[in-house]
Amino acid sequence: MQNTKFESDYCLVNYLDKENIVLIQWKKFCELANYRNPTTFALKLLENNKDSNLLIDARNGFEDNKDDIKWAFSYLLPAMSKTYCKKVVFVMTKVNKIEEEMNLWEKEFSKYFHVSKVDSFENGINNLK
Repeated sequence: MQNTKFESDYCLVNYLDKENIVLIQWKKFCELANYRNPTTFALKLLENNKDSNLLIDARNGFEDNKDDIKWAFSYLLPAMSKTYCKKVVFVMTKVNKIEEEMNLWEKEFSKYFHVSKVDSFENGINNLK
């Protein structure tokens, strides 16, 4: 049986079977292995679950260091684009201190996926149905 959950002090990654969604729920700032391990786990879930899509909950932090951004843009997102995933939804608060960084991510994700932003977890799930 495939492991469908990864949890650390920084992030929860979970496959929501009923909705066929891979969830990345950031808890606080992290970098390097603490960033790459959960996102790589999410990549494996996307590879292994046909027609699954990605929900990223960024309400509790979503900052990256420059090395992680470079890694994600050159490796992670191109690899994700080769999975079944077609949609990515970001859950964000209405007033967000990291709006500029999220716009950078949205622009990069948009090269590969249909991207949208919502203000609640429920809206994110509904957006991916």
